[in-house]
Amino acid sequence: MNDIIKIICSEFKAIGTNIPILIVLILGNVGYGFLYNLMYNTNVYREAPIAVVDMSQSDVSRHFIDYIDATQQVDVVMKTQDFHHAKQKLKEREIIGFLYIPSDLRNNIMRGEQTECTIYGSTLSFLDYLNISEAVNFASLKINSELLPEMIKSLNMIDVLFLANDKAVNIVSEPLYNSTEGYGTYLIPPVMVIIIFQTMMITMAMRIGGETVNKTTRPIVNKSYKIVLGKAITNVMIYIVFSVFFLGLLPLIFHLPHLGNFWDIAIMMIPYLFASAFFCMCLKPFFTDADMPLFLIVFMSVPLVFLTGISYPLELMPWHWKIFHYLIPVAPATMAFVKIDCMGGDLSNASPEMITLWIQCVVYFVIATLIWRHKKVNEPIAKS
Repeated sequence: MNDIIKIICSEFKAIGTNIPILIVLILGNVGYGFLYNLMYNTNVYREAPIAVVDMSQSDVSRHFIDYIDATQQVDVVMKTQDFHHAKQKLKEREIIGFLYIPSDLRNNIMRGEQTECTIYGSTLSFLDYLNISEAVNFASLKINSELLPEMIKSLNMIDVLFLANDKAVNIVSEPLYNSTEGYGTYLIPPVMVIIIFQTMMITMAMRIGGETVNKTTRPIVNKSYKIVLGKAITNVMIYIVFSVFFLGLLPLIFHLPHLGNFWDIAIMMIPYLFASAFFCMCLKPFFTDADMPLFLIVFMSVPLVFLTGISYPLELMPWHWKIFHYLIPVAPATMAFVKIDCMGGDLSNASPEMITLWIQCVVYFVIATLIWRHKKVNEPIAKS
């Protein structure tokens, strides 16, 4: 126990006197946290500018456009019959997309036939397409309900009886976990868990890389498992503070969803932080200097978001990506945090992820101990 305490004290001293690590710890964590929240603070994209290419020029198409313009999702800033003009405005980013209304819109509706109106947009943001799609769907339902009496006049008796016997269903949508239905309140909470993993990886890799370069000092203890455990405890103690900042303070400041119990989240974070620390120490052979991690780990955000299963369903992932999901601690931890804090569940709801994290703790601790036992003669632990 005394040896582990010595290692912890030595690690705190080394981290506290290392300016680059302190910059990542303090400015990196605080900057990351506030930057992501400020970027998505708008949360819901309203009144997005669009154009309408109206080839019908009928009373129905004009009424249809008025309904689209009345929605809160989009703002119809241009009406034209020139398809290429609208396409050029989309390329110039003056609009986020446009709707093409065919010339036979009114005739098809009066005959009870289906009419296809096409939405055109760019792939720069899926939120743009979502806004246009929601506005058009809403307007379509309104137009259909208003024109139903006129449509019946042109239908045969069988179709009229079918419509008359068709019971209307009132659909009420009530968001259970995301009251604003915004992208920010959906994305930011799990991203906070990912940032904890990323910054811990960076700081630990910088520390390990610095030790790899400095091979002149003697190790404090000879037991590899004590070295691994002491280093892990040090980083867990540091990141308990940052976990409170990311998962406790920032949600209050930016009004993020917070439905979980504090103690359930705290219990979930224990295996997550230890598994992350042991996982990083398993990568010791790849950290050959203190600068390389900055250029490698910083660009892992998008792959990590994908692997967690919050942006793409885990069930639809190919088997080889699922393997990475269960190998990297941040993936099951993010899913567990979403279930507990964003969806209001408890530890029993996140039991598969918790079991995975504890298994990772044991496996990565054993692997890290073997790696450090093999490397400690050539790469001794610095006393400073």
